[in-house]
Amino acid sequence: MVGEFDGRVKYGRLFAPGQEAGDAVFAEKVREDAIRAAGWTVLRWTWGELREFGTVAARLRRVLDG
Repeated sequence: MVGEFDGRVKYGRLFAPGQEAGDAVFAEKVREDAIRAAGWTVLRWTWGELREFGTVAARLRRVLDG
């Protein structure tokens, strides 16, 4: 399993010169598809979910218990 935190910063001030939001979203999708193709499960969470970590913990348990 691969866990990944998602925040909005990567869709704004962290852009490479000339990069737009659509470019970042597409690159993220391609990267995640490659991870899944390698046989990994991808689990994502956001700041809001971390504030109420029970949501993330429940998803982690479901994935790990298979």
